[in-house]
Amino acid sequence: MKKLKLILACVATLLVLNACAFAYKPNTKYLSGNWQIRTLNGEPTPDASSRIRFDPNTHQYFAYFGCNQINGTYRDFRHTLHLSRPFGINKLCSNIEDERTGTGTLGFVDSWRIINDSIGVRLQLLDKNRYVRVEARLLPETDNKKK
Repeated sequence: MKKLKLILACVATLLVLNACAFAYKPNTKYLSGNWQIRTLNGEPTPDASSRIRFDPNTHQYFAYFGCNQINGTYRDFRHTLHLSRPFGINKLCSNIEDERTGTGTLGFVDSWRIINDSIGVRLQLLDKNRYVRVEARLLPETDNKKK
C-alpha cells in the first residue's frame, strides 16, 4: 500500500510539473497564428511587413512579402511540411524581386518547429537539410485579429 501511494504521489508530481512547464508555450501541435517574417535564408527580410499565417482548419497558408497577398495549401504531418505553389501573384511591384525570393524560399521548406525562449516565440521553417529558411516571430494577439 505504501508503494502504491508513493507511485501515485510521483505520478501526480510529474503531471503538475509537466503542466507548469508548458503553461506559457504556444500550441506546437498545429501551425497557427500570424507570424512576422524576420529572416529569409539567414538574411534579414527586406520588408519589415513580411508575414506568414497558417490556418489549421482549412490547411491554407497566407503570406505577404511586400507586394502581393499570396496563399496556398499545406500538408503537415508530425512537423513535416509540404507547401503548394503559391498563387495570388497578380501585379508587378517595384520590389517584386523580394517577393520572388520569399516565394522561392517557401519552395524549399520541408519541416517546421516553434521555439519559445528568452528571445520570444519563433517559428522556424527548415529545408530537408535542417537549414532555417524562414524565421518568424509570433505577433501579439491584437495583431493576429487585424490580419
